[in-house]
Amino acid sequence: MDRRTFVLGAAGLGAAALAGGVLAGCAGAGAAGGASAGSEGAAGGGANAAGAAASSAGNDEAAASSASGKALVAVFSYTGNTLSVAERIREETGADLFRVETSDEWPEDYQAMTAQVQEELEGGYLPPLATTVPNWDEYGVVYLGSPIWWYVAPTIINTFLEAYDFSGKTVIPFATSGGSGMGKTDDVLRKCCAPDTRWKPGRCFYGGADAAALRAWVEGLGL
Repeated sequence: MDRRTFVLGAAGLGAAALAGGVLAGCAGAGAAGGASAGSEGAAGGGANAAGAAASSAGNDEAAASSASGKALVAVFSYTGNTLSVAERIREETGADLFRVETSDEWPEDYQAMTAQVQEELEGGYLPPLATTVPNWDEYGVVYLGSPIWWYVAPTIINTFLEAYDFSGKTVIPFATSGGSGMGKTDDVLRKCCAPDTRWKPGRCFYGGADAAALRAWVEGLGL
């Protein structure tokens, strides 16, 4: 569904549906709506015991292999604030940096942009990706960054999580915000990933990131 089709569909929703909450784009995942926008800041049974044990062992081996891979900082940033934090994480970890971008057009006016984001959250619209991570399977750790808008990450992050296999990988969310914090971001986004994804609690940075605080956070992850 392109953005024009989405907007026409969203316009046809009743007021009760729009007021009922924010719908995240991942299967079975929902996010509660917020009162204001913050600044940028899914296994069948029936296997016998031997088969289940073998499968578990295989998954553990694959997860261990993935976890030993390289680190990636994947970031969506509108104003540049979150990108600035992402660049500092790259400096601290030696990770590769990847910009998560959409082919949709974004309003240049900030208020118009946050209104569009709210519309996308309420309608469950997933913006298409314009960029692709090279050599995805090489990465075992993914620092995933975005601003927090309406108490959750913008749905382009849901698109990104659905586009790649995160089995066995470690995901570490980080965000920037004008004061709303991570909100329901962790609860919503982790539902987009495979059950064996290692999900670390997210960290929100307000007005950027102090170098010492960011270094302490990275070191405290124990990776």
